[in-house]
Amino acid sequence: MSDQLLSNVVILDVSKQSDFFSYFIIASGMTTQHLQSSTTEISKFLKTNSLKINHREGNSNSGWVLLDFPGLVIHLFLDDQREKYDLESLWSKSSEILRIL
Repeated sequence: MSDQLLSNVVILDVSKQSDFFSYFIIASGMTTQHLQSSTTEISKFLKTNSLKINHREGNSNSGWVLLDFPGLVIHLFLDDQREKYDLESLWSKSSEILRIL
């Protein structure tokens, strides 16, 4: 399953900046297929741990996928889309909990 590992994973505590969710995860995938398989695996994992998805936007072909779970929003990007949206700067006042390169 190593082909499904994401890179440059950042977990932010946004509870002081948002009333809708507490945690924000941003991660990068290498290819559109990588984004698709990671999206599927994350959704399955969280569902088996009793978190039902509220909303999903984007798709792997666009280079960006958003997964909205209770208290948690996950953004998966290809590198060029991640640079374009620059969410780390947008949420720069949040506390960074973890960063895995």
